[in-house]
This record gives sequence, structure tokens and C-alpha cells, in this order.
Amino acid sequence: MTDVDSGSRTAEPGPQAYPPGAGLDDPGVVRAWARGATAALRREREAIDRVNVFPVADADTGTNLYLTLREGDRAVAAAPAEATGPRLLATLARAALLGARGNSGVILSEWLRGLAVAARRGGTTADLLTRAAASARSAVAVPAEGTILSAADAAGAAARAAGPDAGPLPVVTAAAAAARASARASREELDVLRTAGVLDAGALGLVLVLDALVVAAAGASAGASAGAEAREAGAGGPASGDLGAGGVSVVRGSMDAVTLDQLLDAGALPSAPDPADAASSVTDGEAEPHGAGSDALELMFVLTGPAGEQADTVAAGLRGALAEVGDSVVVVGGDAGTGTAVWQAHVHTDHLDRALVIAADAARAGTLAQVHVRHLAAAGQHEWGVVAATSAPGLAGELARAGAVVLLTGGVGATVEALVADDVERAAASTGARRVLLLGAPELTAGGGAHLDVDELITVPSATDVHAVVALAALGTLLPVGLPVGLPDLGGDPVDAHAVVGEALAGLTVHGTSAAAAVDLLEEAAGPETTVVTALLDAGVPAELPDQLAAVLAGRAPDAEIVVLATGHPGDGVQLGVEIAAPEPEADA
Repeated sequence: MTDVDSGSRTAEPGPQAYPPGAGLDDPGVVRAWARGATAALRREREAIDRVNVFPVADADTGTNLYLTLREGDRAVAAAPAEATGPRLLATLARAALLGARGNSGVILSEWLRGLAVAARRGGTTADLLTRAAASARSAVAVPAEGTILSAADAAGAAARAAGPDAGPLPVVTAAAAAARASARASREELDVLRTAGVLDAGALGLVLVLDALVVAAAGASAGASAGAEAREAGAGGPASGDLGAGGVSVVRGSMDAVTLDQLLDAGALPSAPDPADAASSVTDGEAEPHGAGSDALELMFVLTGPAGEQADTVAAGLRGALAEVGDSVVVVGGDAGTGTAVWQAHVHTDHLDRALVIAADAARAGTLAQVHVRHLAAAGQHEWGVVAATSAPGLAGELARAGAVVLLTGGVGATVEALVADDVERAAASTGARRVLLLGAPELTAGGGAHLDVDELITVPSATDVHAVVALAALGTLLPVGLPVGLPDLGGDPVDAHAVVGEALAGLTVHGTSAAAAVDLLEEAAGPETTVVTALLDAGVPAELPDQLAAVLAGRAPDAEIVVLATGHPGDGVQLGVEIAAPEPEADA
């Protein structure tokens, strides 16, 4: 067997029965579990991504689960040494909620919150797993069977069936085995999985999380036994270097909780189609029942508001409202007993403007944070990714469709908390790329990056939204939205996206003005060398202004192109970006 943090797999059949051991009320178990589950998801994220076809075939479920749990693990690792098990579970759940990514990550964060709520009330291990399953299911507007929800339900039912006298380890072992059986059966419960010939990615992720819990509980049992034997022999117990918080031995070499090889093999149909080929069926019919089409955007946001009786109705209200404008609606969180309530919301929608209005309405008595917009077809593209920060809600969808993960910093009719470095790092990881360009938030990289999950984060000077639009336009051939993962073979040396953007921005001049002065300004700014004009228009500009600008450009630079985009800002402001062709290199004498 191998160490749970070793990075290898095993063909062993999964968790085996052990004598009763410590449960999630033990801080050492919680710490070891968080560490082991995060390591397992990190190791298997690509394997899970490859079988991700529901609710959208965007190849990111493994990555989202890992990024979500990673936030919780970091918070647990930073918690005081004297923190109790229930307190650590609350820390784990809150950090996972705030850092949740994607549909699956948000559901996992609510599953963890259910554990924490039950632990705070002094529940048994079976109570915790039962409450976790119920919380996760209640967070989803339209639950689907054959998913992570089914695996959670199976785990809770098996935990209860273990009986009131069963210790924590037999209970979690039964729960993990039941989740594994549910994951194996998922293909028969969900048509889109049957079509693709795969098992549900979210259910596989939960199997890893529960397997890691078995490892942590088994390690606690083994550590306690070794300590007792050592004390009887007068040796003083295990070496201090092997002890986790709370005196529980850290799992090292007892077993490998990761057994996805067998599950993936069991889930594969002979001659099964590539999961990516199932994308059309995922965005059709029952997988997307409320109208989010193949061009849908993913919107996520964190809502903070006052605690109290009204907090109980916020999640239900948000679920109902978001379900009117999109699919894959999940809203998690609530009153955590700290004086404020926090929710994370997720939706796939073709109506970003309406979804943002819903978010703003929900934030009337609070604030929004981490307002994250992503085009579903742009996930996990290739080596390069882009994060763009903007306060223009009308541009968020355009930038996302051009391949960026967008952080919306304002303009939605509600208070949006200032971005912090962690927000940028999460967004960078969400691109699925190893190298990421950051547009629009240069100050956030200073001193950051301690936990960066990409190889390189490069800040591109971009003082205005025009810079972001022009940069993404220059990267159009490098960000092939909707194409399979992997940079297309363009021949020759690898393309330097940073250099491509730098060259495009070098020929850009941006002018800010009003609608009344825009025509005259363009008349002066454009000339024969102009190649492209980008016009960003606020909501109050006259309807005829785009045609007027196009007429001016046709006279000044007949071969030039004009791109007109709405910012969504109130008022009559106009930003004009004028690009000129780069000079031809001088020929050798």
C-alpha cells in the first residue's frame, strides 16, 4: 500500500472494515481528512475532468472539487492547535463555501456545511453524514439522480444502517462503500452518462473524499493503539513528529484511499464515445431543462448579509429567482452563528444581465464578492489562460465568451467588495491553464501567489476596459473557445501569448469622452494608419452614435474595422480605442 499523499494509485478494492476508531469530533481526524482528501483530489483531478459530462461537458469537475476543498484544507491547517473537531469542521466548511468553484464545488461545500451543522449539535457520525446529504440536496434547484447527490444519499443511508452501536470507523467505511456503489451505478441513472459511457464525475469526487475520511479514521485508530502499546511498554507513545493536532497519528503508509482506476474501468462502455462528443446531448433535454443553451455563461457570487430569521429565506428565494433565468442552480450557505450570513450562488445562464439583477436585489442589505463569470465552452482550454477584472457588467459576458475568466468588480447596482489576491488566484486556477495573463487588476499580484496553483501569473498593464477587449481580440486564435483541451498545433515554436498581447497593446491609444464629443474626437484620432477602433458605450448614449462613428471611420480609414460594445454603465460615457498597424521591420541593407 502507498501513502495517501504519495501521488500513486492502487488497484486494491477500496476501504476495508476496521475496528471502531475516532470520529469527526477528533481534531486530528479532521486535519488528516482535509489534508488527505485534498491530496487525493489534486492527484485525480485530471482523471475526473476527463469524464465530466454533466451538467455541462466542460471538463472541470475534478479541478473544481480540488480547488474548493483546497481552500478548506488551507483554513484547517491555519486554525489554532487547540481548535476542536466541530470547530475545525466549521472552518473547513466556511472556507470551502467561500472558495467553491463550479456546480460540483458548490455542492461539496454545502455537504461539508451539513457535516459542520450536525457536529455543532453533537450528532453521531451517522447524523453528520445524513445531514450532509440532506443539505447538499436541498441546495440544488433541480436535483438529478445519478450524481454526487445520489452518492451522498447512499453514504448517509449506509451510515444509518450501520446501527447505533457502530463506531465511527465502521460507519464511514460503510458510507464510503455505498458512495462507491452509487458512483458505479450512476451511468444507469442518467441518460447523458449512458450516452457518453462514463460515470458521474461529481460522484467519483465524493468517493475520494469519503475514502480519505476512512483513511483518517483508520489512522487515528492505529495511532491510538500504538500509543497505548507504547505507554504500556514505557516508551512514551509515538514519536512527536508523527503526531497530528490532538495527539492523533498522521496517516502514513496505512493504505491508499484513491481507487479510481477500478471505478473508471467499471464505468467505461465497450467502444464508448469520447465524453466530449456527448456535449450536445448535455445541453439538450433533461440535462438542461430550463433554457441555458450551448452558449451559456457560468455566474458565481458570494453574498454576505445580516443573520437572523430572514436569512433562512434568502437561499430559497435566490434558487427560485435564478432558476427563472438559467440552469444548474445551486445556492449554499446561511447563518453560521457569527452575526453575519454568507451564501455562495451558482447558475448557468444565457441571461447574464437578468442574473446580475437578481444578485444585486439579494444584496440590498449586504454585499457581493467574488462575482465570477466564465463561458462554459472555454474551460480547460490549453497552456494559456486569461483573467480579466472589470466593473462593466455589459462587458463581462463578452470578455468571458472571448475566453477569459471574468471578475466583476462593480456596476451591478449593489456593493461589491474589493478584489483581493486570493480572488485572482482562484480565478487563475479556474482557467484550467498553466500560464495565466491578468488584465485589469495589476496591484493584486504584489506579494501574492504564495499558494498559486498555476506555473506563472503574468500581469498585463491594462488601465481601461478597452485594453482588455483588445488583448482578448489579439488572443482570439490562441483561445479557441469550444475546442478540445490542448493548444492547437500551430507549427513552429510555442506561441508566447504575453508577447502577442504586448504587441497589440503597443499600437493602442485610448480616449475617454462623452457621447456628444465622441464623433469629433474620432475624427481627430483616426487616420490612414488606423486598423481597428473599439468603442465602449455607456447605456445613455444616443442610439445613432454607433452609425455616426462608423461613418467617420469609413471616411478617415476605409479599410479599418469598428467594434462597438455596451458597458452596461449608466450615463453617456464613451471609450474609444484606436489601433494602428505595427511598423514593418526594416529590410537588411
